[in-house]
Amino acid sequence: MKKCIVNKKLSDKPGVRNLIEICASKGLQYVIISPGSRNAPFHISFNEHGFFTCLSIPDERSAAFIALGIAQQTGMPAILSCTSGSASLNYAPAISEAFYQKIPLLILTADRPDEWINQGEGQSIAQRNVYQNYITASYHLHLDSNDPDNLWSNDRMICEAIDIAILERGPVHINIPFREPLYNTKDYSDVPFPKISSILKRESFLPFEFLSSTISSFFSKKKILILCGLMPEKNEDLNTILQQFSDRAVILSETTSNISGENILNHIDPLLTTIDQKESKPELLITIGHSFISKKIKLWLREFNPEEHWHISEDKNANDVFQSLTQHIRVAPLTFFRFLLLKIDEEKIKPSLAQMDYNHLWKKKSDDILIKNISFINNCPWSDFKVFSKVLPALPKECNLHMGNSSPVRYIQLFPMREDILYNGNRGVSGIDGSTSTAIGAAFIHQKPTVILTGDVSFFYDSNAFWNHHLPDHLRVIIINNQGGGIFRLIPGPPSTNQCDDFFETTHSFNAKGICDTFNVNYYSADSENELDEIMNFFWENQENKRPAVLEIFTPRAINDIVFKDYYKKLS
Repeated sequence: MKKCIVNKKLSDKPGVRNLIEICASKGLQYVIISPGSRNAPFHISFNEHGFFTCLSIPDERSAAFIALGIAQQTGMPAILSCTSGSASLNYAPAISEAFYQKIPLLILTADRPDEWINQGEGQSIAQRNVYQNYITASYHLHLDSNDPDNLWSNDRMICEAIDIAILERGPVHINIPFREPLYNTKDYSDVPFPKISSILKRESFLPFEFLSSTISSFFSKKKILILCGLMPEKNEDLNTILQQFSDRAVILSETTSNISGENILNHIDPLLTTIDQKESKPELLITIGHSFISKKIKLWLREFNPEEHWHISEDKNANDVFQSLTQHIRVAPLTFFRFLLLKIDEEKIKPSLAQMDYNHLWKKKSDDILIKNISFINNCPWSDFKVFSKVLPALPKECNLHMGNSSPVRYIQLFPMREDILYNGNRGVSGIDGSTSTAIGAAFIHQKPTVILTGDVSFFYDSNAFWNHHLPDHLRVIIINNQGGGIFRLIPGPPSTNQCDDFFETTHSFNAKGICDTFNVNYYSADSENELDEIMNFFWENQENKRPAVLEIFTPRAINDIVFKDYYKKLS
């Protein structure tokens, strides 16, 4: 049996040593450790092992989102380790986001021995299955022991947990009870490696009978709409092959899909504002991706249901958010469209006149919107809308853009996608918590400029994101400070109540300078178009002391919603 090649001392708890070696053998490199005592065996072992890159992040909520950002970029589970008690609960927001965004995480929660749970022992809660509603799998290991059967059982569960996180792309929880002492170490140079088991992924395929009927149905439809939702990674092959369907299907994409190109339409809400919604409803809707931002398209497709709706994904479950799902085709989108394209080429099937007319209708509306956008921007007063129109074209080439939730992610959908940019956003649960922390985790991996474009409330909510020693100097944070939750002035309802200012918008007069001073982050600000133009180049270059930089842009709270609503009036 293979011997341990690491000569440094690890925790004297054999189960911990085996877990560390299994993680290394399966290629899980990044470990986010939340300081504490009960998880000391992990502190010691991950750091002493030599394979792992370990980050110490004091705030557990921020730590979990940083892990999410790392896993989002690498496609592999990032490891989270925390002490017992309420620390594990602070991981929950990021774990739920990972679950709904299909991001792999391995969560290791240290625990007290079972007999001490619910007995008044300090820093202890019932931690088994604590994430049960938003976890891909959950395990509780045997208490640290030299018993061969217990070690075998633990090793088997650890191997299975990691494989499930990778194959099913989701968070997996392992709860590990420890007895004291917690800090002792042992030399494992002459101890055999733990036995490593693996789950092999079965390749997806489509039955011939299904393929024949599907192909026939696809080519018989006159109005085909392909809708692209959340896909955190760029897939150049998928992007290229979708372009080849643009003469026989309308392709709509949201920025979070990272699908873009000349014949792919990405400003969905403006299109639905100007197009005849009844006449333009599709006969066949094909969706890819995990979730969709646009509320307009959800309402449109629920009212004007397509005859057929196929969702293409390898996931176990398919969301029926449009109330129209007829088939969940469990293959990778690239596999599905490659096969369709192969049949098109083999049988020389040309797009029908009706399909081309349908495409022309959408394309003409899209071209009109681009012209109207330019006119509106040129005459637009200083506002959130104006800021986005200036910042988005100025983003560094090939940057990783993280979109804050609520207003920012919606504004960004109104402007043309840049093909050189990677668009990310926490659109699994779509909360405002953790946006900056996720961007920091992504920047740790993504060595090109990483930009988080966020609102003021979201930024203040996650200000502890800067409380660590691992901030990449190529991180840029742009805050749109409109003195509150501006989204509540854009949606119908809150402005008509007496509670809008205090209980929906939560208006304030704060700024980010003090936070930046506290964490030694470079700070810039602008409150007019001229100031923004002057400061932009300094902000991107940011030559001061090799630290991240924050640009806070102040906009008038009372004007933003008027400009936003005026934009849609002028479109229609």
